Amino acid sequence: MKRLGHILTILLIGQICLGQEVLPNAKGGTQRLAELSDSLIKYEVASFTMKGNSLSQTAPQYKAQLTEVPVSICKDDMVHLSIWSTYIHLYFKGAIPDKTLDSIFLVTHSHFWVRFPKDAFDGLSQSNSCNFTSRGKRELIFSPYFKAFYSKDKRRLYIYMLGGTEYKKYEVTWVIVNSRYCFRILDEV
Repeated sequence: MKRLGHILTILLIGQICLGQEVLPNAKGGTQRLAELSDSLIKYEVASFTMKGNSLSQTAPQYKAQLTEVPVSICKDDMVHLSIWSTYIHLYFKGAIPDKTLDSIFLVTHSHFWVRFPKDAFDGLSQSNSCNFTSRGKRELIFSPYFKAFYSKDKRRLYIYMLGGTEYKKYEVTWVIVNSRYCFRILDEV
């Protein structure tokens, strides 16, 4: 009877651990927000992500001071964000519902090109269309799916995308420190 209990426990643990769904392209260089060891990046990212909402409520004494990078162009095949001398371009291939992120182009300080490895964006589906609200005569574009933020000291840049399919949503944040791509944070929503 005791042996049967051990076997059932092992099978249950195996089902729980091995039966978990894997996020798209969760390879090296990908982390989850809850597992980040750098507390500064963790709380800055938590201030604008859905997954970080509960984290930011548990640490109310910390208030991230980030500057949002506005969306300047939002079409089904590309999204451009820019502020000061920083230009962020996200390009997509395919059509909804099979649309995926094809490339990320980032230039900081008007001349420094930040390179992203292919596995930083490969396989990320984006079924969200570019529905947005614009306010005023100068067309300030607001999109809930694409955002970018600079830290107060302008050393860290975060590029955020809410994506996935109708049944499986995720949020991804690419972390750039001192004009160098570091890693991405990928979490289910």
